[in-house]
Amino acid sequence: MKKRLIAITLSIVTSIALCACGSSSSSSYSKATADAAAPASAYEESANYGDYDSYDYEADTVTMYETTEGESSVNTTTTENATTSNRKLIRTVDLNVETKEFDSLMNSLTSEISALGGYIENMSGNYGSIYSSYRTNKSANIIARIPANKLDGFINTVGEKSNITYRSESVSDVTLEYVDMESHKRMLQEEQDRLFSFLEEADTVEEIISLEDRLTSVKYQIDSMESQIRTYDNKVDYSTVTIDVTEVVDYTEVVEHPELTPAQRMAEGFMNSLTKIGIGFREFGIWFVIHLPYIVLWAIVAAIGFVIVKFILKKNDQRMEALKAKREEEAKKKAVAGETKSEDSLYVKRPDNK
Repeated sequence: MKKRLIAITLSIVTSIALCACGSSSSSSYSKATADAAAPASAYEESANYGDYDSYDYEADTVTMYETTEGESSVNTTTTENATTSNRKLIRTVDLNVETKEFDSLMNSLTSEISALGGYIENMSGNYGSIYSSYRTNKSANIIARIPANKLDGFINTVGEKSNITYRSESVSDVTLEYVDMESHKRMLQEEQDRLFSFLEEADTVEEIISLEDRLTSVKYQIDSMESQIRTYDNKVDYSTVTIDVTEVVDYTEVVEHPELTPAQRMAEGFMNSLTKIGIGFREFGIWFVIHLPYIVLWAIVAAIGFVIVKFILKKNDQRMEALKAKREEEAKKKAVAGETKSEDSLYVKRPDNK
């Protein structure tokens, strides 16, 4: 009886153990699948890159520790330098320049950009036309990408070879956005590694399909994040410089002087007006000489047209005078015929007359 009781007890314990193993195996895979999906949901919930309040930026900065007498202390100076050097700054510069030697300056700028390791992103220009009525100043617009560490030297070179009349510079700090994207990228890569490990242990077709779908989505997000990071790297490493080049006869002078009195302002304005009038007469004289062949040609055409019109008008006047004379002659004939008929009627005896 005791032996029978022991056998029954052993069989019950064995059954319970087998059930527990099966349930633990199933629950472990379910838990693994949930863990694989958890990072994705967490990523999607925090996909708003503008929410940087919850991001601990200091965790990604480089912190140096020094051990003194068995105690560790933070070297704050080193931390600040590391943080400053790791900042992601995008610099954009706009320049308006004048030059008296347009072609020479353009060749010099293109050569300097290439020598610095930069490149021209876009370039357009107006090099004049023989059909222009007045003197055409050559002009060009250059959008160049210059290595960030060589930007200041390039601007100085432009200032030495031309006259800068306008300069505008802006700096955009994208450090937080950049660090946030890198953090999201690391999350996605960790999730991708876990999904690969789960895929190796998957048994059913449904599980494989589900894991592969998620892997495709994660891979797409990683590629998109890497593309954005590369874009930021390019903008940070290569600053954008826009240069508007204009050919001039004289440079624009910026003279710093104290405030002028009304009499001095009037005298200066009067002289400037005379100068502009002189320039206008000079340009008109140049235009007249250049277009003199056209002027002579149009004068000949106008003279021929005048002679033709005058001839036509003269013929028309002669025709009108002839027509008028003919009408007067016909009127006279009618008048004479009418008088003769009235005289003859006086001698005609009517039938009722006795």
